[in-house]
Amino acid sequence: RRRSIARTGPLSPLSLAPAMSSKALDQPTRSFPVSTSAERAAGFLAASVFSLVYVVAPVWLLAALVSVFASGLTSLSTLLLWAPLLVSALLPDTGGSISPIVLCSWPVRQIPKYFRYEEFHEATDRELRATGKSYVVGAHPHGVFSFVGVCAAIASMNDAEGGFGPRLAQHVPTAAASVLKVFPLLKDVLGVFGVIPADGKTLARRLQKGSFVLYIGGMAELFRSSPRRETVFLQGRKGFIKLALKSGADVVPVYLFGNTTVLKALTWGPLADLSRKLGVSVTLFWGRFALPVPKEVRLTYARGRPLGLPHIAEPSQADIDHWHAKYCEALLQLFDRYKGTNPDYKHKTLAIE
Repeated sequence: RRRSIARTGPLSPLSLAPAMSSKALDQPTRSFPVSTSAERAAGFLAASVFSLVYVVAPVWLLAALVSVFASGLTSLSTLLLWAPLLVSALLPDTGGSISPIVLCSWPVRQIPKYFRYEEFHEATDRELRATGKSYVVGAHPHGVFSFVGVCAAIASMNDAEGGFGPRLAQHVPTAAASVLKVFPLLKDVLGVFGVIPADGKTLARRLQKGSFVLYIGGMAELFRSSPRRETVFLQGRKGFIKLALKSGADVVPVYLFGNTTVLKALTWGPLADLSRKLGVSVTLFWGRFALPVPKEVRLTYARGRPLGLPHIAEPSQADIDHWHAKYCEALLQLFDRYKGTNPDYKHKTLAIE
């Protein structure tokens, strides 16, 4: 039976002070409060591409399969439907290399303005880079699609002085379900974020070279949150702690306020069950105008300080449990410190299951 935890209510050049309970930052690290109507419209259209591809890609594939049986393998309609799918399947994984072109373009740079996006960094990009360490950046919750994560990538890539700059996708890729690496069309659009498979061997190799973002709770979180309570799946997810301890990496908690409000999803039935199994959103979802496009809600990114994990080549279960408990507590504290910065979260509670 799952237990539930609920709660209401000097830097050196080579190291960061470990996470600890503290007051919220008074001002955001980065914010996008001022924009024109044209910029917000452009941001809305650019953001909509990322959620629409979740609908277009599987529907297109289904239509192509149906056309084979309905019209024949060599019919014009079948060839036209299969052509883009085959081109996508044959294209190499170029997401990381084209990432600066896409995410630094003018339309995409307007996405944070559409959401009046804000970031609160208790450990800044510059501080994390200066340590030379590898980090597992634990992101919560997943949502239908992580528009907060999109905004964070755009903000950091376009901040050459204080952010990671245009090569963010290479420096800090995002771990995701393996299906995203091979599904036609999806892999090309979402690949701009430098997606890597979320299996243990791949992540262990990655930590030898650098950091990555990991949505620890995965798609399962989408089906447990409500207007009054956020839920993250974390109690039984301890592999990332073991991985960090063994590799000498550290762990950084991040909460993504708005990932569960920007889109709504059907949380029951066969499509919901399939989404849980695949690890991607194939359930029905909707947002603005009752379409699969993002609502105009406030998005907020809150990043805590690294936990300060030691390097233990062969961690015991007690070691893993100890640091996992510290991570859970740090995430709860982070949520409480910054939920007041987002109007949709002021009265919400966070549960860890």
